[in-house]
Amino acid sequence: MLFSYIQQFVPSRIEAENLLVSIFSRLASRLEAAFASSLSIYCWLQIEARKMILEQRGQQGSTVYPKESAEVKTYYSSLLEEASSEHQWVFREIFLNGRQREELAQQAGKDQAYIGDLLRECMLIIRKKLG
Repeated sequence: MLFSYIQQFVPSRIEAENLLVSIFSRLASRLEAAFASSLSIYCWLQIEARKMILEQRGQQGSTVYPKESAEVKTYYSSLLEEASSEHQWVFREIFLNGRQREELAQQAGKDQAYIGDLLRECMLIIRKKLG
């Protein structure tokens, strides 16, 4: 399941496989934190994997993988097709590109709470769509 999750960010199978190995290698020493978390192990792994993916993107000097597949964009677009373009922008920038709320708030001329509300509304839309 985690491999499929990683492929949403890293469409190259070989890159995704290498990243999965790296993630498990780096997280092995932190299993106590996973067990102590109120999250399920899978949710904890997703969160930590996303952090590492975004970290890797930052090291490559890019917020978007050049090979980012159209399928991934289409998938997320379909989940938020009912949302406003502003909602879609906030979700894409925070979730897929790893930008900070502060940065988006400043760019949009809004406060961080407003951006947080938009992101929360996106999650509700996605939950409704998947439920």
